[in-house]
Amino acid sequence: MPDKAPGLEKHTPTRLDWLAVILNAQFGYDNVASDRFTLSYLPGVDGKSLSVIVKHFADADKKRMEERIDLAKKAVSAVSEMYDWDSWLEVKVDVEELKI
Repeated sequence: MPDKAPGLEKHTPTRLDWLAVILNAQFGYDNVASDRFTLSYLPGVDGKSLSVIVKHFADADKKRMEERIDLAKKAVSAVSEMYDWDSWLEVKVDVEELKI
């Protein structure tokens, strides 16, 4: 039996991992019931980008969605500036309609 529980094992996140965790915790958005879209942050595999991931239904409140995307970009900018990572960070937006 291991000395430590698996959840206590050391793990060092990348800068992008850490940035995505902070942004998802503070600025992630999930209001499918009324606005019909979600917004989250995902680190890029290229080591220099962060994606704002927006998934929506066809009847989503598009105006509200665009407002949230603009807010997300501002949040990425503000948080990356706090860590002095804004000089190398690229922000991408990926919008996908959900089909059900």
